Amino acid sequence: MQLSTLFPTSQPLHGLGLASSLPEEQPSALKPWLAILLLTVVFCAGYYCLLFNKALVELELETDTRTELKLYWPDQHGQYSEQKAAAVTIKPGLTHYTVWTTDIARLDHLRLDPSEKPATITLRRITLRQSGFPPVELRSQADFAANLRVTAEAISMTPAAEGGITLGIRSKDAQMALAIPRMERQIAWPDELGHLLAALLLAAGCYSAYRILAQRLDFVPLLAVFALALIVVMATISAYNTHPDESVHVAAAEYYKSHNLPPKVGDPSIAHTYSVYGMSRLHSGEIYYLLAGKFTQLLSPLHLEQHLAQRLFNALLFFSLVLFACVREKFRPFLLPLLISPQIWYVFSYCNSDALSLVIGMIAAWQLAAEQSTLNRLLKDEQSSWLHPLWLGLLFGLLLLQKLNFYYLYVFFLCYFLWRAWLVRPAWSKQTLARFTAIVLTGCLLFTAVKVTDAWVNEFKKGELVLAAREQYAQPMYKPSTPLNKKHIYLQMKDRGRTLRQLLELDRWGEKSFRTAFGVYGYTQYSASFAYYDYVRVIGLLLLLTLAVSVLWRGGLPGIVLLTIAAGWAVFFLAGVIWQAWTADFQAQGRYLLPMLPMFAMLCHHGQRLVLRPVFHSLVFLLFVLSVYNFVAVGLIEIGKAAL
Repeated sequence: MQLSTLFPTSQPLHGLGLASSLPEEQPSALKPWLAILLLTVVFCAGYYCLLFNKALVELELETDTRTELKLYWPDQHGQYSEQKAAAVTIKPGLTHYTVWTTDIARLDHLRLDPSEKPATITLRRITLRQSGFPPVELRSQADFAANLRVTAEAISMTPAAEGGITLGIRSKDAQMALAIPRMERQIAWPDELGHLLAALLLAAGCYSAYRILAQRLDFVPLLAVFALALIVVMATISAYNTHPDESVHVAAAEYYKSHNLPPKVGDPSIAHTYSVYGMSRLHSGEIYYLLAGKFTQLLSPLHLEQHLAQRLFNALLFFSLVLFACVREKFRPFLLPLLISPQIWYVFSYCNSDALSLVIGMIAAWQLAAEQSTLNRLLKDEQSSWLHPLWLGLLFGLLLLQKLNFYYLYVFFLCYFLWRAWLVRPAWSKQTLARFTAIVLTGCLLFTAVKVTDAWVNEFKKGELVLAAREQYAQPMYKPSTPLNKKHIYLQMKDRGRTLRQLLELDRWGEKSFRTAFGVYGYTQYSASFAYYDYVRVIGLLLLLTLAVSVLWRGGLPGIVLLTIAAGWAVFFLAGVIWQAWTADFQAQGRYLLPMLPMFAMLCHHGQRLVLRPVFHSLVFLLFVLSVYNFVAVGLIEIGKAAL
């Protein structure tokens, strides 16, 4: 086994401070002309698949109900499915919509489901456009009568007063057939040659920009700053409590604005902090609420609303990572996973404790994996200040005071630590052992002080008090004493006889968790089209495969072992989350998967010089572009706005 595969160095390896986590040699660089040619082919293929061979449907309509309009196209067997559908959310006050569908060249109709609930919709205009075909427009009552046919009894169609037709929808089964006339494609070759030239110029520009910005991953802080701007916009324009459980998060943090010790469980003065489950975030043991409360106290002279001040605290957490990436080049690979999903940015835009847990996890990942980190310098017996073990101990203590799902991450951290020790076989000097012991003792002291204080406040019977509080403050369907058949249907699904297969296939835990990990907002009511999640799924899998294959192929035995540890831990973590959803509470929310990001960041750190960088970074950039689209077009537009 050659350690230089992952850890090349001209100096002996001491302690756990690996001189480099990456090989010095790079994959052979492509010739500039070949790289530009390949990019041109990719852009042309994207244009052909996403624009040239897609029809754009423009809708002008009025509705009295916020609902979802869907267009379906049949497969080769004439069947319809959600995989061959496009959806758009329509709402009162907005009249113009656009939605991309499939290639209409060989279709004679599309299925139109105008609403998923009872509603009254007036269609003023429908226009289909696709390259090479004349536009198909339905505007007059005669056009609609000739080309739009009701195929279900749950809908009525009557002429509208000012042109168009009015649809009376009585149930979610309303369906219509939109006829498409037979047309021959007439390709405008001068226009297509112009598109080819534009693709060539765009490829040359992208290649030049990449050569300038990718040398030291300079593009990473730039993209992160853009994401930070979106976070601040969401934090300032969105209305209070339009985000998951924000009211109870704000109430818990507000308590610590004027208190230093945790409250006693069941204290009537904190009754407003309890959720429908009869649980208060003040009893979770997380340090977030104390820090957020003290931060809002510092901002008191600005007279900001409580929720806005606490949102700024989370935005400041993201800013700290961006700032660190700006000044520390080696930290930039760790920031790559934070650019691939708008759900991550969303977590930093409102008051919740996931943001701090993620930041602490990312800092810990840096300390464990990076050669230049304070931890690895200490373990190499380098001279340093006595303050270094102290602040690393505080970091360790903070790790123990985060959300419970992040405790899974600490298992991976331990396995990773053992992996490095197995590779390097460190020689532990007395000084190294003393520093390591100081870190562990400091962290345990902080953790113990917080827990003992909390237990003392609750007279060392917190478990009994929590159960009593749940009985007192929980809504009836969430009370522990409520019979199972009267509890919420998503509680204790295993005890109800629901099989694990039904949980995954019928209740679609996996698909719901995936979507809420890549762009669902509010209380999961604002989501993107099916096509968006399909694009993210494909590009995300390509990104993972690129990294995994590169580590397996060029990482040698150390890379294979590391990838095996990461994959095994991911399966272990997902199994734990699924078990919780099956046996306790069905919560298909992507934010519960955030502990996977620090692990992915460590793999990105080790794999940066193993992967073909242009390919890997291009996939990250594509996910970033899709994330920006989702965050703006779905999140910022759809979310409830704060009153001016």
